[in-house]
Amino acid sequence: MMLFTKKILVLGLVFLMLGIVPQKLNAQQTLNDVKKERGLTDDDVLAATKTFMPRGGRDEYFGFVGTGNSGTMIVYGIPSMRIYKYVGVFSPEPWQGYGYDDESSLVLKKASLDDKIDSYGDMRFPALSETDGNYDGKHLFYSDGANSRIAMLDLEDFETKQVLSNPLFISTFPGVAVTQNTQWVIQTSQFPSTWNSRSVDLKTDYDSKLKSGITFWYFHSVEGTSKTGHAGRLLKEKSVTLELPPYTLGYFDAGKLLSDGYVVGLADKGDKHYAYIVDIKKVTGLKTIEENGFAVVPFASALENNVIAFVELPSKAFMLKVTPKGKYFITIDDETTVFDFGKIKNAFTNKTYTGEADGGIPVIDAKAVTHGTMDFGGDVIDVAFEYRPDIAYASIHDAKKIVRWNYETLKKEGEITLDFMPSYLMVPQGMSASPHSNYLTAVDKEVLYDNLTSVGPVRPSVQHLIDISGDKMANLYTMTLPQCNMYGSVAVLRTTIKPIIRYPTGTNSRTGETSPFKTVAGKEKIERQGNRVHVFGTLIRSHITPEIVEVNQGDIVTFHLTNLELAEDETHGFTIDTYGKHGSFEPGKTASLTFVADREGAFPYYCTEFCSALHLEMEGILMVKPKGYKETGGTGEIKLTEEQLAEYKKNYEDKLQVIAQTQDVINGVVKWLKDNNYQDHPYVKALVGDAVDQLNKATAAKENYEKYANEGKWKDAFLWAEQYFQYQVKAADVGLRAKTLLKEKLEEEK
Repeated sequence: MMLFTKKILVLGLVFLMLGIVPQKLNAQQTLNDVKKERGLTDDDVLAATKTFMPRGGRDEYFGFVGTGNSGTMIVYGIPSMRIYKYVGVFSPEPWQGYGYDDESSLVLKKASLDDKIDSYGDMRFPALSETDGNYDGKHLFYSDGANSRIAMLDLEDFETKQVLSNPLFISTFPGVAVTQNTQWVIQTSQFPSTWNSRSVDLKTDYDSKLKSGITFWYFHSVEGTSKTGHAGRLLKEKSVTLELPPYTLGYFDAGKLLSDGYVVGLADKGDKHYAYIVDIKKVTGLKTIEENGFAVVPFASALENNVIAFVELPSKAFMLKVTPKGKYFITIDDETTVFDFGKIKNAFTNKTYTGEADGGIPVIDAKAVTHGTMDFGGDVIDVAFEYRPDIAYASIHDAKKIVRWNYETLKKEGEITLDFMPSYLMVPQGMSASPHSNYLTAVDKEVLYDNLTSVGPVRPSVQHLIDISGDKMANLYTMTLPQCNMYGSVAVLRTTIKPIIRYPTGTNSRTGETSPFKTVAGKEKIERQGNRVHVFGTLIRSHITPEIVEVNQGDIVTFHLTNLELAEDETHGFTIDTYGKHGSFEPGKTASLTFVADREGAFPYYCTEFCSALHLEMEGILMVKPKGYKETGGTGEIKLTEEQLAEYKKNYEDKLQVIAQTQDVINGVVKWLKDNNYQDHPYVKALVGDAVDQLNKATAAKENYEKYANEGKWKDAFLWAEQYFQYQVKAADVGLRAKTLLKEKLEEEK
């Protein structure tokens, strides 16, 4: 006691010497106490309340943002601004095994011209699929500016389904747009280049051998939900590229409603700056030639058929967007200019041109098609639209302001002054025909805050949530996004997306088809053909079958694994120590991992995703026998003494008592579940199904322990009884979880 008191005294003296005062503990603080202690205002508390999501609450929107050069996507919620997950798109992502298992590696390899997996991508401005100009919550698209790829993600399971290489472009703009019914997904080149990967003399051959282009990827959509996380595909064979002279192409957008059938974007060459207009229906209906295995509309044919025109801009523009109803498109350069789409279409149709740009592209008189301009008194970076008619927002970067304005009347209607320099803006549903009007996000590219917690020289990306629901705007929340170089984002009403919670057993999640390697309980096996070994296994709490795999050094080994779980969120991971392979197996999913067993020894494999109280039991051993290894012969049996046999017999009898007691627990749980109609609750029913499956797997173990007991082989009898007990424990674990969940459900119904 004296020693303890002495230690406390010494510790107190140290605190005093260092000027450290132990903080007062307030177990039951009131709201006013918290406000006073933290120096919070009423506005701070209101902002926190507006973004707080209580347990069981759900965000109103899902937001999607590309991480720039990380090649992954972040899914987050609005208004809570919680990050829900990272999704691998253009680069491997080990958490979900993307680019590590065979199926997802094939997705990435299909986008490679030399059968390799690019380790990063540059993705900035995504596009959601649309029906009649409105987000339908089915698919999401990205363009890779670094490696000239395009990706399609399915929002039924938030997984990347396709990555394709653009065989013509060396450089692509890192953004995409979709037509109002997602028939075409549009991607453009960014910097001019040759299309045959050959070097040229830029001084003499720039105009004749370098090209730009716009690719219209045909998207085959499937009506309804598939229950497999796959309901559409980009079809390269039906896609087409419009050949253009060497212009640097920038941001672009697809028309909708009043301007459906057109795409508009930015084009620059030297000191000349333009907005281009392309008639999609015309260009996709023209005859094509083949280049690099891709259909191309020659530029000469495009000119002859009046497919493209330019509107000259006074200076280089940073952004271009089409208004929600498609009546206007807006460009941002030294001024913010609103162009009348109807007037442009008339000039286009009637060929009312005032001259030609380089390459002979016809130019429409800008003044004749301009609705009006706005001068916000500073550099504007972006615009975003909302639900209220003709209302937009402009980010005034240097002035640290966001201005609400009317693009029909060309008048300001409000502003908010910020403590950061806003750049890219996003309103939920904002790039669709029906934007919402409650929130606005604003990206801060500088991240210059006096009170920012330092995490080293590289800072996270930051965006702010602005409340725009009333006349007065309010800055609610500052969100940091790690491992992200943020530009644009999109957000869709959460209830528009209909995500699945499990796959049909044996699904290849990348194709949506039943995998040929699907394995069910009791059908696990190991097949060898020469030095090729296929392991057909299963995963279920808390067991990896088979538990022991023996191969020879130099064998090519593939583990084909199926997650047999029926319950929600029972994902299993799988890795083999030191072999650099990792897979993520969601309920019902089948995936494969292939490697060369090039090192002799014993290598554990195990589940990497916590799945139950018995998670640590999900393990096995890969035995890699050295080259030239030969069996030593003999029966391999060890004869036991009478004393050892007696000990195993006692252990066996004790285990039978434990098995009986455990069965009593299981029987009690089963009776309670039946008495309370567990089958009326789908998730509980799925858990019960898992528990029954575990007990069914135990049947063979019981037959074995009874057989060996009758033969007096007490060691084998005990080991098989232990195996039976393990299945029992797993069944009991799942059954008790089902009981707990059903109790919660019944309480909610009261």
